[in-house]
Amino acid sequence: MSKKITERFLKERYEKDDHYFTVYDHYTPNYFRPTIPGKFYSRHDTLDLTQADPKLVDAIKLAKDKLPRDKYPWPVTESHNYGWYEPLVPLDRNDYRFYCPAKTAPFVTHEILLRLDKTMQKPKFVGIPYPFRIMSPTIRNVQQPDVLLELKSFIGGATHSTKPNHFELTKAALNLLKTLPAARDAVLEYFCTVFNVATQNFIVRIETEIATGQLPPATEDDEAIISEIHGVICNFVSSNAEAWAPIISTWSLELLGELSTRYAGRAHVSTSVNETLQLWMSCRATRTLIDITTQCLSSHIHSDTEACINALLDTSVKHSPNFDWVVAHVGSCFPTTVITRVLSCGLKDFCQNKSYEQGSQSPKLKSVVGILGHLAGSHCEDIHTALLDLFNWSLKPLSPGDQEDCKLQKKATVPFLLQLAYLSPTILVAISKDICETLTLSAVTQLCRFIDDWCKYFGSPDALKEIIINLIIKCEIGGVQIINIFLDCILIENVSIANTMKNSIQKCAQEMLEHLLQEIDSLVRAQSQHPNTVINILDSFIREVAELDEILTSTQLKASTAAKIITFIGHNNPSVLVKSCAHLFKNATTSEHLASLVYILTNELLDKTRDPYCEKGGHFAVILHQVVTQAEEMPDGSKEEAYLQLIKNLLILLRWEKSEQFPLLHSNVIWRAVHFNIINLTKLFGSKDYNLEVQHAVAELLDFLRLPSLDGINSYPIPLQAVLNLTSGAVRYFFRCCSESDVKKFLGLGRIKNVLKRVVLHSKAAKMLALRELLEGALFSDTKMLFGAKAESSLKPDDFEKLLIEQNRKNSKSIVLTKNSSVLHGGVIGNGRKKSISSAELSKEAISDNTEQFLRTLKACCTVPVGDDDTAGVDVSVDSLTSVSLLLVQFVSPDVMYNGLPWPEEEFCKVTIERDFYIRRLFNDTPLLWDLLTFVAMYRPTLCYCSVLLRAITATLIHQWNSIGDQTHLVDPSKYKAMLDTTTKVLDVMALGQLLPPPLSSIRDVIPYVKCSEIVQILRDCVWNYMRDNVPSPALFNCDSSGMVWRDPTTARPPEIYTTTLRIIMQQNIETVGHLYCHMFIKIPSNE
Repeated sequence: MSKKITERFLKERYEKDDHYFTVYDHYTPNYFRPTIPGKFYSRHDTLDLTQADPKLVDAIKLAKDKLPRDKYPWPVTESHNYGWYEPLVPLDRNDYRFYCPAKTAPFVTHEILLRLDKTMQKPKFVGIPYPFRIMSPTIRNVQQPDVLLELKSFIGGATHSTKPNHFELTKAALNLLKTLPAARDAVLEYFCTVFNVATQNFIVRIETEIATGQLPPATEDDEAIISEIHGVICNFVSSNAEAWAPIISTWSLELLGELSTRYAGRAHVSTSVNETLQLWMSCRATRTLIDITTQCLSSHIHSDTEACINALLDTSVKHSPNFDWVVAHVGSCFPTTVITRVLSCGLKDFCQNKSYEQGSQSPKLKSVVGILGHLAGSHCEDIHTALLDLFNWSLKPLSPGDQEDCKLQKKATVPFLLQLAYLSPTILVAISKDICETLTLSAVTQLCRFIDDWCKYFGSPDALKEIIINLIIKCEIGGVQIINIFLDCILIENVSIANTMKNSIQKCAQEMLEHLLQEIDSLVRAQSQHPNTVINILDSFIREVAELDEILTSTQLKASTAAKIITFIGHNNPSVLVKSCAHLFKNATTSEHLASLVYILTNELLDKTRDPYCEKGGHFAVILHQVVTQAEEMPDGSKEEAYLQLIKNLLILLRWEKSEQFPLLHSNVIWRAVHFNIINLTKLFGSKDYNLEVQHAVAELLDFLRLPSLDGINSYPIPLQAVLNLTSGAVRYFFRCCSESDVKKFLGLGRIKNVLKRVVLHSKAAKMLALRELLEGALFSDTKMLFGAKAESSLKPDDFEKLLIEQNRKNSKSIVLTKNSSVLHGGVIGNGRKKSISSAELSKEAISDNTEQFLRTLKACCTVPVGDDDTAGVDVSVDSLTSVSLLLVQFVSPDVMYNGLPWPEEEFCKVTIERDFYIRRLFNDTPLLWDLLTFVAMYRPTLCYCSVLLRAITATLIHQWNSIGDQTHLVDPSKYKAMLDTTTKVLDVMALGQLLPPPLSSIRDVIPYVKCSEIVQILRDCVWNYMRDNVPSPALFNCDSSGMVWRDPTTARPPEIYTTTLRIIMQQNIETVGHLYCHMFIKIPSNE
């Protein structure tokens, strides 16, 4: 029963293992996965230490030579613990009481005892292990049979006259190969059959896998036989390379070519070299042949390089393109040697061709191209170096000892390189890399001696130029360097050659450059009809656009050439064009540079309807925006220089456009670009971040633009933000100009008036902004001292403690003031009366000039359009002057109450006395206020709105005249004169504005001749009472037929109640004012 259970258990276990487990004993490569990386122990994949990074090699050596204590901070393994730490107690190895180390381990002692027991020993195995006997039977230790018997056995097996044992037959063939030289061809032919069978079996297995999805197992006999052949032949080559390497390499190369050609159409072999190489390297037979070939070439490459490479090339020509994978693999093992020798062999063969047509059809030349093309993927730098070395070798002067073949090869080197580049784009890339360093002016002059021979080879000079032009157009890199070579040849200087040669080089370079540009132009125009056409040279220009930008700002010839290239690029890549033009516009320093910019922007190849450039005002609008943005991001020092150059260049372009002498600019390209960037440009105007030179340039630009236009020409809508920026900037620029004293000051002030006049006529908001900022800046900002204002006092910390109000606050937290109380700033305790503050250190002429310019600018802001031409705006708007009056009241009067037109009773002045003194002090510290009142009074009836200011000054004057005695003019003449001047000014302003009719308007002439008490009576009874009873209202003024607003003095004469006091005082002082009395009270004009 137990036996049956055991059988069932084993059966079930077997079925489960058979169902769930699969044992794989054969492995095949997966052609759809990447190639397995190289092995570090392979002699072909090992890197030479001379080619490795020295720092990495030193680091590896240092890590290898370091001891564990140097590598790790603590013990990492158990063995490190022994001897890592120093013992706490010194150890004496001679004292066996504490030092008793073990001499051996127990398991070692036990093993020694077992080995000494002879009964346990087994006889030693002296045979061959089973797997090794099957897979790699050896024949090296077999006793040498008789040569005739070996030969007979080999012939019988090879001719199938007897049933052969392939393994024994292979052993016999290998012995004959070594011992019987006459049999080598037969043996190698037999080996061809062996490798052919193995390769065929491999192909069949691959096809079976493709068809069924399962790969059949490989034949063990094929593996064993090929392994034996590989080992023996490699031993032959390594032991005597000079004798065996040429024979074996020729045989293996030819066999590889035959196998590649024979099975090229089977197993779905791809035409790609990499995939083909991966497939054949997975075959044991072809992989063995490749290894044998590589070993032969590596051992023979330095002694007879040319023979090896010629054999490789000949086989490649015979079996091309199926043999390319062999060349690719061999070349990757010896890249430098193979590339150099391939070029040398190709050049020798090329020298035998007598014409271009014959050379282009040369099979060996095509083979050279194919080999270099395969190696270019991973050895492009080696190919570039080899080509450069070959070119430099051809430039070396011929010596008398050179052979005729060497001379021919030097002459044919450049045509050979051109032919290679024409046949292979990869070689063209290698040649054009860093070509500017290779083809220098010195090299060009040396090549001139070969030109005649080249022309004979290509048929004519035109044919040579044509192939060079075609190659340049195909270049994917180095396009800008090639253009530089042409330009350097045209501008050839500092080269010690004959004038005839120099002229010839210049002429040839000029013709080829023009021809090249014409060809690119034709291709670009044809690209519109064939969008998929690729122009490699343009792609090269785009990648090297930074170098092209540098040429744009060079000499005239270089700049014009670069401008044409940028135009070609911009046909399909406008973004690159915009970037280059921005660089050109930003760095243009001559008219030629700007002319190049105009050429680019107006060229017919540039699509001006493409979005988004069409919506943004054109390409130049985008360029201008980029330049302004880039300048804003620059450091402060460079930013001002960038803006200054930008404005200068923009002005030049605008003048060109306005002159109409440039037909290319008739479409107003520049004007439209400025319009779309007007907000950014107006932000620069008047900014404190930039020096005055930049402001002068911006002012000149904005004045030249004549924005906003009033005549309908160039009538683009100006954004409100730009108008406000322009207005604020003009005001700030005005104050900056007033601080200067050179000629540019007056030029800037004139431009400001023109700009403001146009802006205020365009926008009411701009007018109010201009008036407000002008008045506020001139009266209350730091620039008020430019117009004679006194600087504000600055108290020191010690002086602040002496203020009366601060002393009072120390005694009481709050200071209670009685009704109608005022705090008068009389002075500082301990320092006496408050001292007057002097104005800024400006001459009276400068202050007077600044005041006059300010009033002219203010008047320009109050103009109204008169006429239809662009010079409109010569008259003054009463509404604008009314705004000026209201702004004066708003700025000067600190209170919003009691600012009406009526004059109250004199007693009411006690309520507003503090405000009145504030206004009076402001007029004393700011002389410009008197000029403003005079300016307002000239355009009636706008002075009426300043009634509160006149009332405050008059009230303070009455108070002051009443507080001093009649002898003040003798005691304190300066004070008397100041009060007299103020009284005269206020009466003069009121008379000018016709607020005081005759004879009250002449009081200003009477005041200097009367006493202080009499002045008080005149101001109180005549002036104040009249203004109180006759409200200064605009309704008192009439407008005549000519538009003049005024009060008729014959009808507005005041009643006697307002003139009696004046009459009596003048009669009392008739001796001094008699000449005035006659005109004021006797010769009175009638209504008639």
